[in-house]
Amino acid sequence: MLAPIHPHQKERLAAIRRYDLGTQAHGGAFDGIVELAAQMSNCPIALVSIVHADDQKFEAVCGLDFHGTNLESSMCSHAILQEEILEIPDTRVDIRTRDNPLVTGPDPILFYAGAQITTKAGIPLGSLCVLDRRPRRLGDAERRALRILANQVMQRLELHEALRQQDAMRREVDHRVKNSLANVAAMTRMAARSATPEVREAMLSVEKRISVMVELHNDLYRSDNPDEPIEVTNYLERVASHLRDMSPPGVEIEVHFDSVALIARRASALGVLINEMISNACKHAFPDGRTGRIVLSGQKTNAGRYAIACADDGVGSVDASEPGLGQRIMEASAAQLEGLLRTFPSPDGYRTEIEFPVTVD
Repeated sequence: MLAPIHPHQKERLAAIRRYDLGTQAHGGAFDGIVELAAQMSNCPIALVSIVHADDQKFEAVCGLDFHGTNLESSMCSHAILQEEILEIPDTRVDIRTRDNPLVTGPDPILFYAGAQITTKAGIPLGSLCVLDRRPRRLGDAERRALRILANQVMQRLELHEALRQQDAMRREVDHRVKNSLANVAAMTRMAARSATPEVREAMLSVEKRISVMVELHNDLYRSDNPDEPIEVTNYLERVASHLRDMSPPGVEIEVHFDSVALIARRASALGVLINEMISNACKHAFPDGRTGRIVLSGQKTNAGRYAIACADDGVGSVDASEPGLGQRIMEASAAQLEGLLRTFPSPDGYRTEIEFPVTVD
């Protein structure tokens, strides 16, 4: 017997979509629950079954080798029509199931009990059900356990939805921050055009630092989990490419990075550090229109560490009584990375290095 359509079918189907059911989003999340339901009820089969518009799909299966049926074979479509657990001791004699293909076919299902998986608004999505190939009844403790486990399924769905909303909000914030930073960078660049040479240099330096953060937010916006390490090689190369576009005429910038994954906070510090390395080399190594080359490299070393080196073939360092802003920013970034910054003359010019742990406790 085909079950009547639920009186709140529109709301039901909307909730199913909202919880990403039938999309593989919950793969494996309910496997332990159906195994426990089967053990506690002493039934060979247990399912998390969601009743869709045209079929039922099993989000978790124990004891069957298929993952859904049409509605003509769905017992759970009857279960969602009532508030209490639906228990059918012998499916061969119940009018709702006696002509069900799973009952009339080979190796028939002869017992069904399903506890509704219901939202806080009282909308049933499907059921946690147990099935047997012999007629029987559940005891009171088994019925309570089935109800508790069905509630556990719903709680996990609510958690999934809360995390999805949190992720959507985080992405929106990242998107807005990225756009705001990009606007600030653009306005700074425009204002620099009419400024004095000294002010222009300072404003363009600020613009480059803002652009580094824009690139980082681009990667964060694409990341599924902001707390997990993200592959930052492309990000670092984009930062270097941006600096290449702004480098003095005749100064070439070469970059090469081994693959590395960092959490967002450390990726930001590394991006700022690379920005300052190249900017300092452009500023100090090639005065008076001198041409030359800057080589920036990142390499994996032993024991989970990563080494960055920036070498130029310019005139060397500029003597100063105290470190400039760029040097202080590099030292602060190095501290965030838990690495030691070294700057020293090289046979061809000047070199800045840092080695830091890829992961931290």
